[in-house]
Amino acid sequence: MKNQEIAQLLYEIADFLEIEDVEYKPRAYRTAARNVESLSEPVEDVYERGELEAIDGVGESIAEKIADYLETGQLAYYEELKADLPIDIEAITSVSGVGPKTAKKLYFELGVTTLEDLERAADAGEIAPLEGFGEKSQQSILDHVERAKRGQERMLLGRAIPIGRELETRLQSADEFERVDIVGSFRRRRPTVGDLDVLATAPNPAAATDVFCTHDDVTEVLARGETKSSVVVSGDLQVDLRIVDEREYGAALVYFTGSKDHNIALRNRAIDRDWKLNEYGLFDVGDGDDRDDTRGGRRIGERIASETEEAIYNALELDWIPPELRENTGELDASAAGELPDLIERSDIRGDLQVHTEYSDGSGTVREMAEAADERDLEYVLLTDHGPHAPIPETLDRERFDRQRTDIDEVNADDDIDVTVLQGIEAEITADGLEVPEDWCADCDLIVAGLHGRLRDPTDRVIDAFRESPIDMFAHPTNRLRTEREPLDLDLDAVMEAAAAERVAIEINAQPERLDLEWESVKEYRETVRYVVSTDAHTTGELDTMDLGISQARRGWCEVDAVLNTRPLEELQSYFAG
Repeated sequence: MKNQEIAQLLYEIADFLEIEDVEYKPRAYRTAARNVESLSEPVEDVYERGELEAIDGVGESIAEKIADYLETGQLAYYEELKADLPIDIEAITSVSGVGPKTAKKLYFELGVTTLEDLERAADAGEIAPLEGFGEKSQQSILDHVERAKRGQERMLLGRAIPIGRELETRLQSADEFERVDIVGSFRRRRPTVGDLDVLATAPNPAAATDVFCTHDDVTEVLARGETKSSVVVSGDLQVDLRIVDEREYGAALVYFTGSKDHNIALRNRAIDRDWKLNEYGLFDVGDGDDRDDTRGGRRIGERIASETEEAIYNALELDWIPPELRENTGELDASAAGELPDLIERSDIRGDLQVHTEYSDGSGTVREMAEAADERDLEYVLLTDHGPHAPIPETLDRERFDRQRTDIDEVNADDDIDVTVLQGIEAEITADGLEVPEDWCADCDLIVAGLHGRLRDPTDRVIDAFRESPIDMFAHPTNRLRTEREPLDLDLDAVMEAAAAERVAIEINAQPERLDLEWESVKEYRETVRYVVSTDAHTTGELDTMDLGISQARRGWCEVDAVLNTRPLEELQSYFAG
């Protein structure tokens, strides 16, 4: 599956074109990249059907380039652009505050071509003397470069899921495999993954290993054994396979799903009963008898449970614990007491309350976003294009705002579309308050507020905006980008208290690079505030990131009542009107 690989090439082409001051094309390539990235199927399948131009934002020229890469493994246009500026633009621009043109200047002035070069130059004090930089910019680079380096080592969950699902489907459909599950941090839905861990059973492990190591997406075989193998697949993601005995599958599923702290807590619970828990099963290690199991000639005790996860947990007097909760943050005590939360499901969501269109930085029309929401069985969708003070090139003005309302009215009058489209706005919180005209607020169905810049005293600015402006939802509260930018230094206790007092809902943003609010905070404040889970979709395909937001809510122990957009539209509007 080469979706991420091709999307990254398109993103880099956009950066190179921006460096050359080419107009319009950078946005076109970024739009195409974002749509390829959010495809729900391999781009290779789209190509085989001859439907590349059916992808939103992919016209004839970009389609030809995608086809060229899929056919040859190379893209001459990209190589020509890179020859003029031979830098690792993806890595360098992943540092917050370093854009394509800054990267160009650092290359010609200091010879910076890699992330390591950038760090050395900043550490040596070579950046500050350059025109347009200074000590503050240099220190900012130093502050953010380590985060960017960590981001190179791990993949965002949202990028890994399409790869994982395609791989899982491929192996499950192969006759050589019986059971296949992707485990580890992927199964627990942590926001980033270092690699993919595949657990499987197979009647002939050697034949299954051969299938695993030779499928089309494998770019390198790192290790190959009868029951353990490792490969690298398209997208530069390592995948590790472990084949286990069928009767030990449940124990292995618990063990390799983790987390480490959760497993330690489980093992301690077993030890308290004079039992032993490991990847092979749960065993009574008391006095031996003829019923004892052995492994490698060594007695391991009488097997109590191993075939299913439920059997392991039940033997330890626990209810089965959903993978998202397995972080040793109280789930064992809750399970023992029969008090695990009834976690929210994707099917509980009725609407999406942050969606962008071509009226600001989205790629879809009002109709296209509404039709895509309808296809996903949503009942309502809130359009939240950026207000006039957002730090992006294209924002709403009054004329565009009114034209959008006309488009919305036309879609809502269309009996073939079973989605109610609401008009909102993503308004910017600034040092002077919520920067959006009052008459716009009156014309909006709901208002989302966000903080995209770095303000002095951000906690005070946010709380003041809650108290003084008609805000319904607070978007991506800490404004973090996982591989690029640290979260805002907010006093979350104070912000959540103010949000509760002003009936401002807190967004769990489903964008892969955000997943903001962090799950630990979601859990901490779930009794204080109400949440909304929103995709912040900028393409039709990104509406599917709702699954990521739901995973974040589940990791935060959220039940249905904690999330407002599980309610019918009338109840939702009543809540915000109250």
